Amino acid sequence: MNTAEHTTIRRLHPRVHRPDPVTEAADALYDRLSEALRERGRTVAERALNQQVADDAFTALDEHLRAGGRLPTPWRSAAPGS
Repeated sequence: MNTAEHTTIRRLHPRVHRPDPVTEAADALYDRLSEALRERGRTVAERALNQQVADDAFTALDEHLRAGGRLPTPWRSAAPGS
C-alpha cells in the first residue's frame, strides 16, 4: 500500500487502528505461540511435534523481545498503566 492509499484509508476510516510492521511482527509471533499451545495432538508423536513447535515459537518471541522488539498487543493492553 502506498502513502496516498494509506492516507485515503485513514481519511475514510479514521478510527481504524492499523498497527505498524513491528507491532504486526510481535503479534504474529504471539499468535504463533498461542496457536501452538492450544494444539494437543492425539498421539505421542503429535504431542511431541506440537511441543517442539511451541518451543520454537516461544524462542522466536523471546529473541524478538530480547532484541528490543515491541510487546505483542495483548500483552501491552494488559500491562499496568496502559
